Amino acid sequence: MTSESQARAIKVDKSNLTDLKSACDDAVKEYLETKAGYRQSHKHTDIKLVIGYLGCAAAAAGSYYGYIHPFELPATKFWTFVSVALYYLSNILMMGYSYLVEKNTIFTGSKTTPKGTQTIALGSSVKSYNPYYDLDLRMDFDGASKSSKSKKSTHQQYSTAFRFWFDEDGVLAQDLFEADMEKFLANTEATHLD
Repeated sequence: MTSESQARAIKVDKSNLTDLKSACDDAVKEYLETKAGYRQSHKHTDIKLVIGYLGCAAAAAGSYYGYIHPFELPATKFWTFVSVALYYLSNILMMGYSYLVEKNTIFTGSKTTPKGTQTIALGSSVKSYNPYYDLDLRMDFDGASKSSKSKKSTHQQYSTAFRFWFDEDGVLAQDLFEADMEKFLANTEATHLD
């Protein structure tokens, strides 16, 4: 083992499914960006950040208004109530966005190929008391030929046990993991040619 691979070794508690899922999620994102050539889109994170900043701005505005005006005034109580309500509303919007729109998506991205642009949305999940890592990949392909524009879409699922990727000490076998991800992506990309 080289010093670089030792420094990058991912080690987790094998009895904790959340840790195993998080380690695999991080490894998948790194693989897609560094080895598969996809550029990650941060759209979901940006939307949640904007909603969160708006809620914090409402809370800060209410706090500032309460600071410069005595709290006993009816207007101060009203604007404090409004700012707190807006803050909670922004949190509800953020949770709703995560639950209804983002769902279990861990990576969205795209890459340009000579034949067009591929965009992917990758979701992952782990069921309680079930040591299997489930991936759900949606891939869209926009062809950019001069004669016609073609748009194809495909959906693939992949599931495997964590024990195939982690050794006894809980260290991720990066080479096995990346080989499986490469096969999964190649299989999904091949369906575009059908």
